Amino acid sequence: MPSAIRIDDLYRHATLQSLHGGSAHGTAIFVRSQPSRERNTYVSTVCALDTTADEAPRELTSRDFPARSPVLSPDGKTLAFLTSRGRNASTQVHLLPMDGGEARCLTSMEPSPASIEGWSADGRRLLVSASVKWAEDERDDTSKPDDERPIVVRHVPYKLDGSGPSVGKRTHVFSVDVDSGEATQITHGDFDVKEARWSPDGGRLAYVRTREAKQRHRHDLWLADADGANARQATRELAAVAGLTWSPDASRLVFGANRTPGSSLDRPWLLEIGNGRLTEVGDEHLHLEGDRFVWHADGVRFATIASIRGMQEIAVIDSRSNEVRHFPRQLRHVLQLGESHGRLLYTVATMRRFEEVYTCAWDGGDERRHTSVNAWSRKRERPRVSVRRFDVPDGEGGSEKVDAWILRPQGKGPFPVLVDMHGGPQSTVLIDFPSHVYWYELLARGWMIVAPNAVGSGSYGDAFAERLTGRWGELDLPQYLAILDRLREDGLIDERIACAGKSYGGFLSAWAVGNSRVFRAAVVSAPVANVESHAGTSDTGFYVTPYAMGGEIDEVRERYHRLSPIEYCHEANAAVLLLQGQDDQRCPLGQSEEMFANLVRCSKMPVEMVVYPGGSHGMAGTGNLAHRQDYHARLAEWVATHAGDAQETRALPSREPEVEAV
Repeated sequence: MPSAIRIDDLYRHATLQSLHGGSAHGTAIFVRSQPSRERNTYVSTVCALDTTADEAPRELTSRDFPARSPVLSPDGKTLAFLTSRGRNASTQVHLLPMDGGEARCLTSMEPSPASIEGWSADGRRLLVSASVKWAEDERDDTSKPDDERPIVVRHVPYKLDGSGPSVGKRTHVFSVDVDSGEATQITHGDFDVKEARWSPDGGRLAYVRTREAKQRHRHDLWLADADGANARQATRELAAVAGLTWSPDASRLVFGANRTPGSSLDRPWLLEIGNGRLTEVGDEHLHLEGDRFVWHADGVRFATIASIRGMQEIAVIDSRSNEVRHFPRQLRHVLQLGESHGRLLYTVATMRRFEEVYTCAWDGGDERRHTSVNAWSRKRERPRVSVRRFDVPDGEGGSEKVDAWILRPQGKGPFPVLVDMHGGPQSTVLIDFPSHVYWYELLARGWMIVAPNAVGSGSYGDAFAERLTGRWGELDLPQYLAILDRLREDGLIDERIACAGKSYGGFLSAWAVGNSRVFRAAVVSAPVANVESHAGTSDTGFYVTPYAMGGEIDEVRERYHRLSPIEYCHEANAAVLLLQGQDDQRCPLGQSEEMFANLVRCSKMPVEMVVYPGGSHGMAGTGNLAHRQDYHARLAEWVATHAGDAQETRALPSREPEVEAV
């Protein structure tokens, strides 16, 4: 009998990143990131794949020098990527001939490049971004090292999760000559460039930049000549533009955006370059997942990844008729998107089989798998996975149906159950093994996992997602409890119930222990515990929180307090474990500290807080490997210890619900 997936398998899992190819050739490029136990870090190598042949991918870069930001030249003959080679070497652009040979260092930029944005159409230049020092006031000496300069703050956000303070520097783009390596800065000013793309005809530069204002969370589209001259603003009413992709004839740009700061419900938009006409594409049920777009060679259709009823699927949109086609295939998520030799190129993962590279035709047919980088997972015992619809209260006196993922171990119930609460809240349950290793550990120990897409989740239409505004916890927790009631009626679970969640899921798990009596144990990770203080300390809280609460603090202060989990610590009736990255700027450490201090003083139940030095908001999936292993193991052990281990499972007959199995 195959062995189950356990915590230790996080070291075997390979993450596929930076996937892309080209319409003129069959070569696809991706970065394979593999955890290394010996080095306690990630080994990242660039791999090449011939999608026209039945061949395994080949590694192009050394495992001794992590590589990132790979971009193929338009003809597919040269790879540009970022790496540092040597103990004290800085990160620079390197070029590698695809027909063989050694990589050569192209640039000697100071500051070092941050990313490669792309090639020029003629293959003679590279577009590269880098952070340059910026004097925030007249006393700011930019010649001093960063650790000797005071942090002068005159706008928000002044910090970003994962990178810390962002003032004292600005991100701009440079044109790099491929022959000489000479870099020329082509954007200038008191703003940050978030992304940039040269047009296919070589005549224009499109880029997304922040505003020169006290609040800089809005990102606008700007157009300029290819050398950065004659810049003009192309969007003003959209909240945050991302994913710039030129049509083949350079007449249009497609990108993702929405109208409301704080909302996560992005949709595709089209800009006609000639007349400046801006058009929203799709409808309220088309929510983008990420910001990847691929144009068909006909210049009419484009593909993207859409989140539709809890599934991440490829959607092909006709830019003239606005017709949307998508390709649902069982219970899986498409994670990345590109093109290769006239076919769509993408990665796919399920709860049972982890990500691999695929291609298909533009009509969704003739799907082919091209890699087996996570073949180890197919040799393990895998859970039974289904998505089931439940009748739940809608919060308005009626009922509605919501979906929930159910992962079951082998055997019959009743099982102990972990209720997993996803982040966002305008997100969905994600197929993301690196962040959910603890699911598989608990499944191996006989636990069931239930992960609902309750009200507030994206992908089910704007109204469903926006109904949670100003009603966090009040509308969605009753839906979770109704799902548990039904599962108990079906004989699948008993009273051994725990909950866990991160970010908004951390909020909801903290809310649940003070507003219900169902959960014996809870794991609260990187939460929003005090809505008011989160609004002032999070890197995004100053604009996301007013959107989420339906008003500014001075307008609905009572609501901010009423919806803060710390207000209900005296009612906590579960053993609570708080897990927190010390350098988390999205949901800062103070949120867990407030929750912990209040529980210590107000609750008689066990409570513990674990802080991971250097950890960011995403540390559970991408952080220090030793910390990640501890995080997932500690979570599973807390749940099993305080909610009741699966060894208590009684082999009773159960009434099986109708499920859609993978």
